[in-house]
Amino acid sequence: MSFKDDLMNDLDETFFNPDDFGEEVTLTRVNSSVVMRGLFDTPGLSEESVGEVSVIAHEPRLFVRSSDLPDSKPRKGDVFTLGSTPFHRAMKLSAIDFVFEKDGTVVYKLEECK
Repeated sequence: MSFKDDLMNDLDETFFNPDDFGEEVTLTRVNSSVVMRGLFDTPGLSEESVGEVSVIAHEPRLFVRSSDLPDSKPRKGDVFTLGSTPFHRAMKLSAIDFVFEKDGTVVYKLEECK
């Protein structure tokens, strides 16, 4: 097995596996919905100054396999619904940006839907 095959296998069997790190999420795009596996986290990515107070912003992001996306393409405005887990509450998030990684994953930068 090649390194690429090992990497793809690890993504499928560990990182996106709901029994390990992953969870099932629902993508809604226009009028259709797709259930897929994803890996959600909210790292402290940036530091902002608000007046005289410095605040670390926790920016939610979601990793998904590009092959699970409709037409294998991410879009700004994609809406993801996540269920409650021991690590986060249930929420609905909208894609404000994304990065298409070389390993076939897409990392969405998200904001909570209003």
